[in-house]
Amino acid sequence: GCLHRVIDPRTRINTHIYMASPLTSADDEALIEEILARLTLREKLGQMMQPDWRTFRSAPKLSEAGAAVLPAWAGSAVKRALNAPLTDEQCDRSVGRHCLGSVLGGGGACPTPNEPLAWQAQAAAMQRAALRASSGLPLLVCNDSVHGQANLRDATLFPHHIGQGCMRDEGLVEELGALAARESAACGINWIFSPCAAVALDLRWGRTYESFSEDPALCGRLSAAEVRGIQRCGLPMAACAKHWVADGGTALGTGKFDMGGIGKAVKSFGLDQGNADCDDAELRATHVAPYLPALAEGVLTVMVSYSSLNGVKCHASRALVTGLLKEELGFRGVVVSDYNAVQQCGGSYSAAVCKVVNAGVDIVMTAGGLFGDLTWRRQLEELEAAVGRGDVPAERVDDAVRRVLRVKVACGLLRRAAASTPAGGDAAAAASRCPLFDAAVPPMGDAACVGCEAHRAAARRAVAKSCVLLVNEGGILPLPAGEGGRPAAELLVTGIAADSLGRQCGGWSLEWQGCEGNAFTTGTTIADAIRAVQPGARLVSGRAAGRQATDGRTAHGHARTRTRTHTQAYARAHAHAHARAHAHARARGHSHAATCAPGPAPRLRLTTCLPQDVDGLAWLLAHAPLSFPQAPSAGAASRPVAVVVTGEAPYAEGFGDVEELRLPPADVRAAVALADAGWAVVLLLVTGRPLLLPPPLLSRVAAVLVAWLPGTEGDGVADVLFGRAPATGRLSFSWPHAMDQAAAAARLKGPLFPFGHGLQTRAVG
Repeated sequence: GCLHRVIDPRTRINTHIYMASPLTSADDEALIEEILARLTLREKLGQMMQPDWRTFRSAPKLSEAGAAVLPAWAGSAVKRALNAPLTDEQCDRSVGRHCLGSVLGGGGACPTPNEPLAWQAQAAAMQRAALRASSGLPLLVCNDSVHGQANLRDATLFPHHIGQGCMRDEGLVEELGALAARESAACGINWIFSPCAAVALDLRWGRTYESFSEDPALCGRLSAAEVRGIQRCGLPMAACAKHWVADGGTALGTGKFDMGGIGKAVKSFGLDQGNADCDDAELRATHVAPYLPALAEGVLTVMVSYSSLNGVKCHASRALVTGLLKEELGFRGVVVSDYNAVQQCGGSYSAAVCKVVNAGVDIVMTAGGLFGDLTWRRQLEELEAAVGRGDVPAERVDDAVRRVLRVKVACGLLRRAAASTPAGGDAAAAASRCPLFDAAVPPMGDAACVGCEAHRAAARRAVAKSCVLLVNEGGILPLPAGEGGRPAAELLVTGIAADSLGRQCGGWSLEWQGCEGNAFTTGTTIADAIRAVQPGARLVSGRAAGRQATDGRTAHGHARTRTRTHTQAYARAHAHAHARAHAHARARGHSHAATCAPGPAPRLRLTTCLPQDVDGLAWLLAHAPLSFPQAPSAGAASRPVAVVVTGEAPYAEGFGDVEELRLPPADVRAAVALADAGWAVVLLLVTGRPLLLPPPLLSRVAAVLVAWLPGTEGDGVADVLFGRAPATGRLSFSWPHAMDQAAAAARLKGPLFPFGHGLQTRAVG
C-alpha cells in the first residue's frame, strides 16, 4: 500500500513495487458484497448518478452560456430561486425516489441563507431522504472546496495551490487540507473535489493556479499531503485527485469550452479541455507520476479530465481509466466524471454514456437539466435502457456500485450493524432480521469552526510562507514599521488589487468564476493589512476610485467603512485635472465629484467618480500634470515607498485561458511614473500564474513580491512586507522572460527567474 522506493519515471510503472492502497479490509469487502447482492438494478444505477442538487427545486433553469458564467448571475433572481431551501418533499422526490448515491452543488451553489446551519439542515434533509429510500444507503455530498469551503460565505479561504506549491511545506499543506475539510464537514459535505494533481505546462492555461507546480515530483508530494489532511480530518470525508490525466499538457489552440449545454454560445479557448499529444514515456513521467503518492496515500476518488489524450477523450478511454488507473495501478476507489463531461463523448447521450461507463467511469456527475433539456432523470433512464440492451454489461454496473460502496465504507459513512442474538435464540434467524448496516444521518462538523480565529491564523501563516520575493534591491524589504503608528517613511498603497478580496481569492470563491470587490465574504484586504501595521499609509484606489462602502466586518470582527484617500501631491494634481476629469466622466456616462477635506494638509476624497474599468491612480497619471515629491537625499531609510498591488481579475477554467501574460497596463504606467518621481516602488503581484515583467518596469522597481492568490487573509502579505514573518517562498513555476516562454519546455532555456528562485529575508523583532 505504499511506495517503497523511487521509481524512474521514464520506465514503465512496476505494480509489484507500486500499488494503490487497498482502502478497505476483508470484513469491509464482505459487507460490500452483501449490500450489493440486495440492490435492484434501479437502486444500483441511482448510486452511479450525481446530479446538481439545485435541480431538485422547482425553479427556473439557467439559459445556455447565461447566468452561471456572467458576473450578474451572483445576485440574480434565478440564483435566489435555485438556492431556496430544499424541502423534505423535494428531497424524497429526487434523492429518495431514485436512490441517489451522491449529489453535488456546482460553483456558486449554496442554500439560503448561506451559513453553516442552513447547509447542515439541507444536507440532513437529503441524507434522511436517502435513508428512507428503498436502498437505505447514506449519501455522498460533494463540493469544490479547492482552497477552503469556497461556496460558503465567511469561510476561511486559503492560498490556491500555486501558492501552496511555493511553501514547500507538506505539513502545512496537510494542515490546510484538514481545515478545509472541517469547514466543509460543518456544512454536511463529505466528499471534496481536491487536490488537483495536474502539472500545468503552459502558463496561458486558465487552471494554472489549481496546479501545485510545473514539477511532477513536487505536485505528487503535495497532492499526497492534501489527501492526508482531508481524509484524516476526524470526520467522514473523501478526497479526489483530479483530473485524470494530462489536463495540464494540452496543446495551444486545441481547447474548446464545452460543458454540455453551458458552452454552446461561448467562444472557444486555447488550452482548457484541449488535446495532449504525448507518448507513453512522457505521459507516465510528467502526468501520471503526481498521482502515485496520492494513490499510495489511499485517495478514495479520482476525477477524469475533460481533455483528450492523443485525440481520444479521457472520459471515453478504457485504456486510461480501466487499463492504467484501475488495473495497472490497482486503484480500487471511485472514478467520477467531470461536470456534464459525458455529453462530450458521443452524438447522442445514450452512445456517450455507454462509452464513458464502459471506459471505467463509476459515477456520472451532471448538471442534470440545470442547463439545457437533458435532465438527470432522463439520463438515468438512458443508462437503464443501455444496461437492458446489453450495451453496458451488468458486471460493469456491479463494479461501479461496489466501488461507490467501498468509498462509503472507507470514509466512515457505512458500517456493519451490530447483530443482537438473544440467548438460546436462532443466530441465523436473528441475522436475517437485523439490518446489514447502521442507518443514521452521518455526523457533521462543528459550525463554530467556520472562519474561526485558529483557521484564519493558519491561513495567514500559509499566505506569508507562500509569498515569493523575486527582487529586493538594496534590501528594501522588509519595510520599517516605524514607531507609535507613524511610518518610518511616507508610504503609498495603490493598484487595482490593493483593496480587493475578490482578486485575492481568485476563481472558485463564492462563485465559479470568483467575485469582484469585498462584499461577498469576510476577510482582510492587503491594503487594510498594511494600514493595520502603518495607519498613516495612504491608499489610492485601484478600482472605481473613492467609492465609500461598508461591507461587514473584517476577519477581526469589527465594522469598517472604506474611504479612498490620496496624498497631497495627488490632491494638487487632481485640482489641475478636475475640469478634464469631469468632461471625461460625462462623456463616458458617469458622474465625477471631488471634495477636499478641510485643514492645512488636505486629502482628496472621491465620492463617486471614475468608471468601473478605470484605475484611479493611472487615470490621474494619464490626465493630470502630476508633480510627484522627489525622493529626499537623506538615504534609503527616509525614501518614500509606494506599494503597487496589481495582478489578475478572478477567473476559472477556460475563461482564464489567455493569449498574453500581461500585467494591467494602468498599474504598469503608475509604477513606472512613481519610480521616475523618486518613490521606491514595491511591486506586489496578486496572480494565478507568472506574468511578464516588462524591462522598463523591472529596471525601475526596488522589489517584486509575488503573493499569488492568497485568499481571505491579506495580513499574511503584510507580515512579509514588514518583517513580521520571513520571506521563504520559492517559485513552483519558473518565470518567463517573454511570451515565447509561456510553455514550460521553452523556459528550460534561461527563464527570467528559475524554478525554486526566492530571495530570503529574516523576521524583524
